[in-house]
Amino acid sequence: MADKKKKGLNLKLYGIFAILVTAAVLGALTFFTYTTRYTAFDPEKMAVAYVDTIVQTGDGYNAFKDTLLSKDMKFGDYIRQNYINPVVYENYKPGDSTKGLKGLNDESLKGEKTLGDNGELEGKVIDTMYPVFVSLVETNNGFDNYDAIFTQYIAELQKVREEVFGDKYFDDEAFFTAFEANLAAYGESLTGTEDEYDANTGVQTKIASVGAYQEKFGEDYKIEVVSAGVAKNEGNKCTVNVNVNVNGQAEVENLPVTLQKIGRSWYVDNTACDTSVLYTFYK
Repeated sequence: MADKKKKGLNLKLYGIFAILVTAAVLGALTFFTYTTRYTAFDPEKMAVAYVDTIVQTGDGYNAFKDTLLSKDMKFGDYIRQNYINPVVYENYKPGDSTKGLKGLNDESLKGEKTLGDNGELEGKVIDTMYPVFVSLVETNNGFDNYDAIFTQYIAELQKVREEVFGDKYFDDEAFFTAFEANLAAYGESLTGTEDEYDANTGVQTKIASVGAYQEKFGEDYKIEVVSAGVAKNEGNKCTVNVNVNVNGQAEVENLPVTLQKIGRSWYVDNTACDTSVLYTFYK
């Protein structure tokens, strides 16, 4: 990743802003669900949406909401069942009910630091996990190997949280808050940031920085993702070629995105797509 100016952030406000970021993400997902209801009817639009989600901010995480992984349940629930619950509950198997189970999310496990945290310690966890997040994304050349990313991230997050808070409490909120805050910071490392101030106190919460995209393509860069046409159509399966243009020039050409139709909706078959180039085209 290209060198960039470091962001400055008041640590005490860090956890609070991380929660606000998570709320903003959830709000964006409501809009996403509404628009995807119609986009899903067209394989070319779905392929473009999938790639666009990734390239604009390096967000391969939310791109999975366009894929077969999300056809039966919300992606957040998929992560809970397959990665978080097996850690929280002893002997839990994906698909089991959690009703009546006691695990690491039991309130009795919360220590004094957890009960009294004003966001500072949560911010410290987020800050400590950021280089772990970046390393996992870069080592795996993106999010295609999501299993390795989620498994290793959660394992490290447990250790970091226990060291910072001094107890073994762990729940799904610990994961989503840290992971989505890291995801947002990673996106800003690509797009750059503007100076930001707290509306009530006037305290500067973010210092302007130059992102990797800006360094490579200029301050006013523009990324456009377009369909290059259907390359293969086999009934309920098709492959759409997608181009990524930056400032009117093709940086990625004819990236194949395989989709499968279920009912009236098209889903990206993430197991048949290699998105690694979308994380390296700017380097």
